[in-house]
Amino acid sequence: MKDITVQELAEALKHDIKFTLIDVRENYEYNIGNLACKHIPMADIPTRASELDCEKETYVMCRSGKRAAAVANFLKTNHNFSKIGIVIGGVEAYVNEIDQSIEI
Repeated sequence: MKDITVQELAEALKHDIKFTLIDVRENYEYNIGNLACKHIPMADIPTRASELDCEKETYVMCRSGKRAAAVANFLKTNHNFSKIGIVIGGVEAYVNEIDQSIEI
């Protein structure tokens, strides 16, 4: 599993590099502030994993990284995702280090 820093994520977003970014926070968390990515709450991942391409580079994020790690491991183990990682530090790190305009 290859993880990505928030700095690497910001560069990838800036240069429109193709990958899937999934936010697994709860609806209320996502609605407060987000990076306009695919939103699938953690509890819905088992029933919605088919919406994702297991062959595509995929990064999972949550508030701090714990839920993202669990989801990435689940997708790798149960759905054969081979190019999956987490955003280290999650939305919290992205806001603190990259874009303070996003509310969390």
